[in-house]
Amino acid sequence: MKRVLGILDCHNSCTLGELTSDRPLASVSFLGRYAFMDFPLSNFCNSGIDNVGILVKDHQRSILKHMGNMMSWVNNTKSGRINIFYNEKGQMNPLYNTDINNIKENDWVILKSDAEYIVFQSADMITNMDISVFLEEHIERGEEVTGIYKDVDDADVAFIGCNTYNIDSDSYVIDVYQNKGESKKAKVALGTWIVNRDTLNRILEEAEKVDASWGMKELLAYCVEKGIFNIHAVPYKGYARRIDSIEHYIEYSFELLKPEVAAQLFPLDRPIYTQTYDTPPAIYGETGGARNSFVSNGAIIEGQVENSIICRGVKVGKGSFIKNSIIFSDTKIGERVVLDNVLIDKYSKVNDHHEIKGDKEQPIYFKQGARI
Repeated sequence: MKRVLGILDCHNSCTLGELTSDRPLASVSFLGRYAFMDFPLSNFCNSGIDNVGILVKDHQRSILKHMGNMMSWVNNTKSGRINIFYNEKGQMNPLYNTDINNIKENDWVILKSDAEYIVFQSADMITNMDISVFLEEHIERGEEVTGIYKDVDDADVAFIGCNTYNIDSDSYVIDVYQNKGESKKAKVALGTWIVNRDTLNRILEEAEKVDASWGMKELLAYCVEKGIFNIHAVPYKGYARRIDSIEHYIEYSFELLKPEVAAQLFPLDRPIYTQTYDTPPAIYGETGGARNSFVSNGAIIEGQVENSIICRGVKVGKGSFIKNSIIFSDTKIGERVVLDNVLIDKYSKVNDHHEIKGDKEQPIYFKQGARI
């Protein structure tokens, strides 16, 4: 779609303690082989959007490392491209390191683009969304802004901090408010919205008149309140999760071990793309085995793995038992080790004969490069 520019917004994601101390949420490992940014990038790719910009808030190195040559998410490698937007001024003043200021700092991309429509997606939302359906409706109706939302019944414990919509009988947003967990049911904005190019320019102009520390979430709510434009709200029926805590990171990882749940996120006709590595298939030794687990390429399993996620290049030694755990890439687990409800970040090593047990509510986390 030459007339469409996709924007992956990494500015509004939550931090997950030490897990995101050296990387943004967008590049955190998920299910052993993906990063969270793979989902919106694949949504763009599967919807025919080959021109994409990534609004990077911080930890640019980690984003670039995961992106590689950037061609894994582009269908047309001749005309399609992915640009990295980075606001160096924002690093010196974090209060003003917002997605709006990032766009303004890199406005050459929009000014030089021939895109008539811009589609935003957030890095902290896991969806497999056919954006083209919403885009076609946006164009046919002649809307200025279209916001995608999901009706949820767990807003008291999930999607905390997200914008939620109050809509009228014609499906236009009449109020935007932040979810504070006060009600179970809500129409949660999924961080996906479509805007006409001229309207985006108006939004950026409006940003000059209000608080310079506001991001796009705050400014959209302000524009609705002031009647500057209408947001047409369209529901999304598919799988949607927001990663807003380490507890949800673990919960949503393990729920996808269920085939009926995984089928919602990974339909055969809409693959999720990621950076590829020339690694061999997982190898299982004579005493090795795995049950109800994701085991990535390049892993060597000589012990037993159950209800766990094993990333690339992990080695599990003989006699070891890994259960209800997530082991990040290139971690070495010694022999006769027992791990239960444990997260071990990449490049770590667990020596022989260790037993470490957390619990479901309070799993134990070991930071990157740990020696245990």
